[in-house]
Amino acid sequence: MKNLRKWIRLLTTPGLGIKLSLRLIESLGDPSNFVGVKSPILKELTFISQNIKDKLSLDIDPPNWGRIQKVMESKNIKYLTILDDDYPSLLKSIFEPPLILFYRGNFDSEKIRRSLAVVGTRKCTFYGKEQTKKIVEGLCMSGVTIISGLALGIDTIAHFSAVRNYGYTVAVLGSGVDYIYPPENRKLADEILKNGILISEFLPGSKVERWNFPRRNRIISGMSLGTLVVEGSKKSGAMLTSKFALEQNREIFALPGDINREQAEGPNYLIKLGAKLTESSNDILEGLNIKISKDVEPAFFPELSSEEEEIYQIILKNKPAISIDNLIINSQKLFSELSTIILQLELKNIIKRLPGNKIAPLF
Repeated sequence: MKNLRKWIRLLTTPGLGIKLSLRLIESLGDPSNFVGVKSPILKELTFISQNIKDKLSLDIDPPNWGRIQKVMESKNIKYLTILDDDYPSLLKSIFEPPLILFYRGNFDSEKIRRSLAVVGTRKCTFYGKEQTKKIVEGLCMSGVTIISGLALGIDTIAHFSAVRNYGYTVAVLGSGVDYIYPPENRKLADEILKNGILISEFLPGSKVERWNFPRRNRIISGMSLGTLVVEGSKKSGAMLTSKFALEQNREIFALPGDINREQAEGPNYLIKLGAKLTESSNDILEGLNIKISKDVEPAFFPELSSEEEEIYQIILKNKPAISIDNLIINSQKLFSELSTIILQLELKNIIKRLPGNKIAPLF
């Protein structure tokens, strides 16, 4: 925590910013060498003002330091700095990379080196959802990590599909890693933490701000070998992520869509510009020169709780599918309670949602 205190002081010093902070680190090394101390080497630098030098030399706590410590301890939040060996090498190479990455979960630097960003609109179509599930399943079978932003729509489907296929997934947040947004994805975030991570450059305790999302998007693309754009208009956040990916010299993949739908504007436009038209996970694996896995060990049927077993049996008895309304009637459960159980069954990869608000078993 003592070292982190210095890093956050550097990060929050007014008038400094990431660009100058990186120059300071390149010149002087770890912030413990020049933050909170009367350092003669700091005086010799010419690219920062005397005012900033004076602020850096003060031995004071960063803003909200006590709260940050409490949140990190209560939520088991860890961190990496840009000087750490495990800091993602791809991310380190982008323009103005984050100085600090805060995370929760099981950080695996080897798995993160083999990542694909999957992004798209919040207002996705049934086609977009199904194609995302199919593509992510194939990627997970070949050991590719899925990175996305935990937003509703395609982000949710991407994370969800990775979890249910026992893949490693990274959710990059536009808030502190202790603050899950949207709240509808809190359960999904808990599932991600079992085998993946939540990660953010924003300080623990930070709430969501709309201007945080472009910064988050540059991390999503920056950590990845390439970016798959599933659906989105030309002005969508997914297109902004693809713009970052192009600037970062990453591969761009796009799912072709119906020319009459707004959701297909972005991917179809990217394909015109030279993005790789993507119909399956093999297109991505070939584009990234990743060996396609053919020998995938089948998953065992998962263990179910008594409530999950009850709902699953009702779904089985009503093959080929049952509506949510009839499932509520048959189970005599509240919609909110039933929704949680359905999500758990989806995560365990034994049911699927169909058009018309219906549920069907996969076995």
